[in-house]
Amino acid sequence: MLLTLASIAITCQVIYIQHGWINDDSVLYFEIARLFSLGEWKQGAALFNWPFYPALINFTHQLTTLGVQASAQLLNVIFFGITTYSFINLIKLAGGDKLTIISGTFLLLSSSYIVGDVLPMLLRDQGFWAMYLTSLVYFVKFYRTHKLSDALLWQVSAILAVLFRIEAITFLVCLPLILFTVHEFSLKQKITHYLIINLIPIFLIGLILSILILSPTTHLSDFGRLQEAVSIFPRIMNEISTNFIAKASIMGNEVLGDYLSDYGMLGVIISLASILIIKVLGIISWPVISIFALNRSNSNIDQSKYKIQKDTRHIFNWVLMLATLNAAVIIASVFILSSRYIIAFVFIVLIFASFHLSHLFEEITKSAVKNFNKKLALLLLLALIVYSGIDNLLPKRAGYNFEQEAVAYIKTQNVPNSKVFYVTPRSRYFAGAPYAGRGYKYWDYTKRAIEDGSIYQYSYLVININIDEEFPARKALLDEKLPQYNLVKEFYAYRKKKEIMIYLKKTN
Repeated sequence: MLLTLASIAITCQVIYIQHGWINDDSVLYFEIARLFSLGEWKQGAALFNWPFYPALINFTHQLTTLGVQASAQLLNVIFFGITTYSFINLIKLAGGDKLTIISGTFLLLSSSYIVGDVLPMLLRDQGFWAMYLTSLVYFVKFYRTHKLSDALLWQVSAILAVLFRIEAITFLVCLPLILFTVHEFSLKQKITHYLIINLIPIFLIGLILSILILSPTTHLSDFGRLQEAVSIFPRIMNEISTNFIAKASIMGNEVLGDYLSDYGMLGVIISLASILIIKVLGIISWPVISIFALNRSNSNIDQSKYKIQKDTRHIFNWVLMLATLNAAVIIASVFILSSRYIIAFVFIVLIFASFHLSHLFEEITKSAVKNFNKKLALLLLLALIVYSGIDNLLPKRAGYNFEQEAVAYIKTQNVPNSKVFYVTPRSRYFAGAPYAGRGYKYWDYTKRAIEDGSIYQYSYLVININIDEEFPARKALLDEKLPQYNLVKEFYAYRKKKEIMIYLKKTN
């Protein structure tokens, strides 16, 4: 319980130090929650067809009278508390002792990506983490006891995970298949256990089918992204037959050349697989990878007490396989793979790492171990992990809130939002301007406004631009197309990789 409370305190701190920074997805969820709070349910659902998280924000907003963003922050704290509690319970179920639990929590809370980067964002991912890990807790329990209560709790938590992120349906549908691999039971027992652990999904499938049959005007698309999940296999096959072939042709003809053009498809597959591996390793982090490497060496200590119990290891291996399948399907479908989609995989890796780290802790305290270099390596490794954990809690570097700073400057000019050209959804949200969509490229948005002339109706222009190899050409275009504006203020992101330029219209 103390470790869970510590995670809640850490969540409050990382939310505090970000000073309300959010991403474009958060702005969408807030807008939907706002529409829901006004009773405009159809308008809100039209913005996003899987609106469980915004509905939950609205419910919290109505219940507590907190603002929409504060309600999302409160949910964030609750979700990560549940995530930590379930993570600890999975370590216990796997056979971990107090040292292993402390090691695992230490690794989780020091994760620079999970805690330092993603946790402060107000996203549906945190709800998915909580329900995903909670569902695994009850799945492990049912795997051992076959109690109906554990089966129902697994199904409820897994379905809630799906309501946060549709990718969780892979675990809901496929993980129960592991029951058919239990050699101790007859086929009849396996089928019985499988039906028990799928009672609610079977009921829901029957209910949806009945509605579709009895109501000809109802379509599967009316059930949000369920249609996407049902059509996933034919859609992936279509992507392979179109996008894959097109990209393989480009890879073969334009990259590999005439003599190796036949290997274009192989090149695409290897490239995507490499991206997946690199992203996984990047999120796991080199300190955690080093823990596995250090623990491979022989030791005079009995390692059997540090090994994960056989049944949980079997389940975790399946979960790793399904998480990898999810990531592979995403990157193969859209040739995009956000690192956030791999966190389900990383949680399980951290559980394995907690057992290895607890063993290493024990090992360096034993006089029988004389390998000074290994002790020194572990101490340096621990220092690096501690540093990462502390860094998660320190105030953000200069430039982290550059977008908010730019909007704050505009507010000091006492100019109405109708006279300010904002490029990003975040800028509009911080300024209190009306929502105008998301998911577009900022420079393309700016360029279109210049081309159609709409940009010239504004007194102030708040233009976001990346400082990269295309920056000089883009800056030159702004100088050419905006002669009636003066550049009055600039705000830079950390390390000056991004910039916001504020232009003021010249007075006659």
